[in-house]
Order: sequence, then C-alpha cells, then structure tokens
Amino acid sequence: MRGRIVRSYTRSKVPHWRWTDDLNLLFIQVVELPGGERRATPKVILDFMDVKNLTISHVKSHLQMYRNKKKEESRKERRMMREMSRRQSQQYIQIYESARDATQFIQNQQRVQLDISEKITPVLGSSNNDVVVACGGAIGEEELSLELTLGRKY
Repeated sequence: MRGRIVRSYTRSKVPHWRWTDDLNLLFIQVVELPGGERRATPKVILDFMDVKNLTISHVKSHLQMYRNKKKEESRKERRMMREMSRRQSQQYIQIYESARDATQFIQNQQRVQLDISEKITPVLGSSNNDVVVACGGAIGEEELSLELTLGRKY
C-alpha cells in the first residue's frame, strides 16, 4: 500500500437540493417516459423536468439513488418469488405424500378384506347363504367373529 494517494473529499459548490414529494413524482414520471430508468439520461430528464435551479448533478445523484432503490426492490421481489415457489413446492409434496399414504392405507385395507374373503370362501363352500362378517382391528378377531356368526369354530 506504499505510495497510494487518497483523494480528499471536497464538498460540491452546488447547494443541497430538497426533493419534495411532488418533485420526486415528476422525476419518476419523466424517468419512465423514455423507456425506464435504464435508458433515461440525466440530460433528458433535466430538460423534461424544466425546474428552476435544478442542475444536472442533482438529477445524476437522484437518478443513481432511484436506480439503486429499483435494483434493491427487484432483488427483494426475486427473493420473495423464490420463497413462494419453495413454499408451493413443499405444499405439493405434502399433498402428494398425503394422497400416497391414503392410497397405501386403502390398498392395505383391500388386502385385508381379500385375505378374509379367501379364508371364508373355503369354509363356506359353494353355498349361496349371505354371511355377514364383522372385522375389527385386533388380530384374531376375524376367527372369533366367524365363530359367533356361523356357530362353529374354525
């Protein structure tokens, strides 16, 4: 870092400019005229605004702040969109998993019913009698239920 010269700050001779809400609104309208803040030039903005005592350095500074603000807003918007997309993906995954779990539950219930009907069919033979089988959740209940319904132990 030897030999590095740091330029001292010199205050501008142009007096500080107060940007009122009305003046800022006019500035924004003029900036958007030629095609947005990326294409607007300080000279064109200054000519369109036609405000007494407003200098090109005032417009340059304000345009720079305006562009930085728009860039930050755009960054925040993109971040928000990514977060919304991530949350939506998580919701889709949760819906998918719930549907998958429900489908698996139904398939398991169908397998249990098929197993029970396969156990009942050989016992009943080929008779056309209607048999009601109450099936609970505990193991061995189907045998107990058959015993109570048919009056026989199998």
